Amino acid sequence: MVAEQTDLPEAEEGMTLDELSAATGIPPRTIRYYQAEKLLQKPQRARSDARVARYTSKHVERLELVAELRDRGLKLPAIRGLLEAGDTSHSVADWLGLDSHLRGSWGHDEPRIVTSGELAELLGDTPPGTQGLLEEAGFFTRQGNSWLIPSEPLLMVCVELVRNGVDVDVVVDASSILAKYLGKAADKLIAVFVDAVRHGLGSGAETSVMVDALRSSAGEAARIIFGQQLERAIDELLSDTKRLRR
Repeated sequence: MVAEQTDLPEAEEGMTLDELSAATGIPPRTIRYYQAEKLLQKPQRARSDARVARYTSKHVERLELVAELRDRGLKLPAIRGLLEAGDTSHSVADWLGLDSHLRGSWGHDEPRIVTSGELAELLGDTPPGTQGLLEEAGFFTRQGNSWLIPSEPLLMVCVELVRNGVDVDVVVDASSILAKYLGKAADKLIAVFVDAVRHGLGSGAETSVMVDALRSSAGEAARIIFGQQLERAIDELLSDTKRLRR
């Protein structure tokens, strides 16, 4: 909770707003904003000069913590929720621990920046217009004079399909379908994971152990289950002769 404003003993004058800004590298305007948003404790007052707000090392620590959480991608409302969750140090430590285990690639590939020449080489002898359609679908984006490819393996799967005669529109549509429905599946899996964490994971396993197990097996499990579902859908297609008629 946000601390009430109190007086400091004369021996502990603390820092002015400008001094706090200099110590943390955070502009005074931002510090005031954090105070207004209840992310930073109220300043204290020195008995020798009650007109000027004074800040202590606790304010420095809080600003550094907020900066770290923001760097990790948390929005201000989420940060406020952590800071207001009773034992601040415990709640933040729990989140940082979970964050460090869950962050990172689950697809076993990393974004790559390539030149226009390298992109042209990757696309090879695909039909005219392929680059534009794949760009619109988000398989790569322009970064100045270069190109950012979020997932080169995924791009190459699509390129190989196009090279083998599959229309690029079909490839893009198929990718969109997979992203849409696998995205929903991912959301539901995360909900199951959160529920398991709240209930102690059920078997006494550490969160890090569970995450490592998921990371190593999630892709293989998804491949197997998706293959099974494709077989089911194909069986249904072949059993419905009306769908095969033109």
